Amino acid sequence: MEKVKVVALQAPVSDRETEEDHSEFISHAQTLVEQQKGEEMMPRSAFWAPITASRYLSLMDVNGQDDFFSSDLTDDQLCERLGHVGRKKELDLIAVYSGKDEYVPSFVDKEVLLRRLVKAMNNGVEEEDGNGNGVKVEGGNHNQGNNARGLMLEDANHNLSKSEGDGARFVAAVGRLLSRW
Repeated sequence: MEKVKVVALQAPVSDRETEEDHSEFISHAQTLVEQQKGEEMMPRSAFWAPITASRYLSLMDVNGQDDFFSSDLTDDQLCERLGHVGRKKELDLIAVYSGKDEYVPSFVDKEVLLRRLVKAMNNGVEEEDGNGNGVKVEGGNHNQGNNARGLMLEDANHNLSKSEGDGARFVAAVGRLLSRW
């Protein structure tokens, strides 16, 4: 059986971390789950797609099961959630963040968060890129378990559709990782 060798996370953003207040919907979902009704659907206005109360909490509650990329998580919490990447000796990962991602709230420092995510994916080890950025895009040291790299696309939006060349830069970065294998 072939194993996955390369993972590309394009736009790893938090679902719960928004400019909007979701506390009313979180409370409603918690009540449903407490009543053993976690598979009940949430009101249509709660989320952009149909979603159950359990799934809503997983995405939108602090420390929910799928709360992986929120900027308010501590470094230890990020390592708990993402540190397994660095333990996979034969896996390369690139996390690509968009500098103008419309789904990231304005209070989030995207560059700092990208560095923190990559560090967490490398089991808390930060590997310098040679420019003092702390985020390595290419290369890597499998002996230290530093399998994750970051790439910041300064002018890109969430789906890489608005700024010329961002899609090509993303594809080229993934291609460089694939060529290693």
